[in-house]
Amino acid sequence: MLWIASLLGGLAQSLGGAAAALLARDLGGSDAVAGLPQAVLVVGSAAAALGMSAASRRFGRSRALAVGLGVATAGSAVVVLAGDLLGLLAGTLLLGAGTAAVMLGRYAAADGAPEGARARAMATVLAATTVGAVAGPNLLVPADALGRAFALPGLAGAYVVAAVCFAGAACLLLRLPARPPASEPDPGATAPGGTPARGLTVLALANLVMVGVMTMAPVHLHHLGVGLGAIGLVVSLHIAGMFAPSPLSGWLADRWGPAPTTALAGAVLAASALLAAAAAGAPLALGLALALLGVGWNLGLVAGSTLLTAGVPAAERPRREGWGEVAMGMAAAGGGAASGVVMSGGGYGLLASAGAAVAALVVAAAWRARVSASRSAAPPAPAPSPPRPRGSSAAPW
Repeated sequence: MLWIASLLGGLAQSLGGAAAALLARDLGGSDAVAGLPQAVLVVGSAAAALGMSAASRRFGRSRALAVGLGVATAGSAVVVLAGDLLGLLAGTLLLGAGTAAVMLGRYAAADGAPEGARARAMATVLAATTVGAVAGPNLLVPADALGRAFALPGLAGAYVVAAVCFAGAACLLLRLPARPPASEPDPGATAPGGTPARGLTVLALANLVMVGVMTMAPVHLHHLGVGLGAIGLVVSLHIAGMFAPSPLSGWLADRWGPAPTTALAGAVLAASALLAAAAAGAPLALGLALALLGVGWNLGLVAGSTLLTAGVPAAERPRREGWGEVAMGMAAAGGGAASGVVMSGGGYGLLASAGAAVAALVVAAAWRARVSASRSAAPPAPAPSPPRPRGSSAAPW
């Protein structure tokens, strides 16, 4: 059930996300407003994550996630019925609950897994999300036709499909048993570098780079004369990079530890952003760079999530998980809102180059986590010997 719900949620999330920037540009008549839906989405996602984390502790994860998906269903309907920019933004705010539910689903899979296997458990749900998330953007053309058939703004048809998928995922989760997390402490030891602050930092920075560079990619491709079908394919490649490597990312985080995996994430994010800046005028090369950007984000997501929840009681995890989504949302909101302005002022190459600079901070966060792990693993210094009385001899006779 969780696997299928993740598939449907990923499809709805990615389809709505692919349509949002293009629909906002059509409704607002300017590239400068194209990044606003993404900014509103992450704000709604952050707020919903806190609510769902609190509800999870009281009613169980499945009920809390189902409510979030239900709110997203209503948000999709608002976008369809409003037909203007204000309605798009209002509906997108509610759609944030669906995004939060899809992303928090990874922690549901990790419940009950031993400390050394939690990253791989999270990866199973992220891999399931891949199937729907990759399919979603490729439905842009039929969704556009569906919207026009009902006399809606063309891309509003994407939100009709999203509403159906969000509702179906919610119904599936309601069939799962609702069990609040256990209150007894987790016997596992904290992973190296596993502090909440470092986990929050990694999640926030990785999401900032990914959202900032990716939000304006469909608009940039549209300026290059690329059609909707090709734009959907590029977005699908990026989303495949975001979720398909999850099993490998989980294995690396459990095998190497979250700190080295975080360093790899930062390096991949920086390299992909620089490639996107260099390939800004070549759609095929840009698509490959954006796919690599998704891989870096996936490594950061799995490693950061592991850092965030390592070695804490099961009952306390939902609170940390909620704040992790808030950190991702706050960072991405700024990136999403600023992406349109930066691109309007300096072009897509400047936007991608700025993303590479931010990605370097992920590597710095990994280095700090590694140093902290080395210090905590070092044996304690021997206690100093008591001072010898004056006049005493060191000899035993």
